[in-house]
Amino acid sequence: MLPEVRFRLPDDQIVGAAPGALIGRSYTADVRIDDGRVSEVHAYVSLRASQLVMLALRGRVRCEGRDMPRLELRPGQQIELAQGVALDVVAVQLPEQVLALEGDGVARQVLFGVTSVVTRPSPHLVTGYAADAGALLWSDGLAWRARVTGQRVRPLRAGDELVVDGVRLRAVAVPGAGAEAVETVPRSGGDRLRIVSLFDSVQVWREGASEPCLLKGRPARLVAELLSLGGPVRWEVLASDLWSDDADAATLRHRLDITLMKTRRLLVAAGVRRDLVTSHRNGWIELLLFPGDVADDRA
Repeated sequence: MLPEVRFRLPDDQIVGAAPGALIGRSYTADVRIDDGRVSEVHAYVSLRASQLVMLALRGRVRCEGRDMPRLELRPGQQIELAQGVALDVVAVQLPEQVLALEGDGVARQVLFGVTSVVTRPSPHLVTGYAADAGALLWSDGLAWRARVTGQRVRPLRAGDELVVDGVRLRAVAVPGAGAEAVETVPRSGGDRLRIVSLFDSVQVWREGASEPCLLKGRPARLVAELLSLGGPVRWEVLASDLWSDDADAATLRHRLDITLMKTRRLLVAAGVRRDLVTSHRNGWIELLLFPGDVADDRA
């Protein structure tokens, strides 16, 4: 069973979308919406572990009254792409099985996005691309491929084996529901956040708290930029927005890492979850908002 989501378009047409499908007004879009209020490449559908999600690209994705850079798709949802333009989620078909990797000294781990196999100092799997990886695994949303260093790209299916720097690994199929733990689980309602962005200062209110976590300077600008962008962004883009000089990539990355560290320290000290500002190993950074969180961008 291939994963698919079925949308009802504004003209009542029903369209299916598999992982990787683009949504927008472009004539090449898989889910084409011929409306000037919709971006050419507005959003796309992705399979994350065993869950189909919609990720905002160049446009807004709004559901249940709030903008969401990432939305887990469920039947019955109405997704607003622009004022007066909405999609209805008619059905969601999820995979019965997903692929995992296990082997010598490596616990079973569901594969997710791009995965690197690192063998030193001990064998382990890393989400995203790692320069020192002995093998790289990736999916197009339907099938997996593997490239062991020095070898050609090959398909990867359940039952296949890989030998990476002498470490033997096996690909195994696991029930789709078992992959859900790979994704971040929303917190309880008492942890809901309200984020007020004034650009040079940002207030992060925890539900029930008497005062906010107040961010100023670069930490405030970092959170404000992520909030205004409304979705995941490459670290290079974020760093160039924060520092307008002609510093090289290594200097910008160092500055950004220091700012991320300071921001998270301030959040944790105020009782706010550290992963509010999330860095992915593939170079993307996002403001991770859960259902119930409120973002108030006044910048």
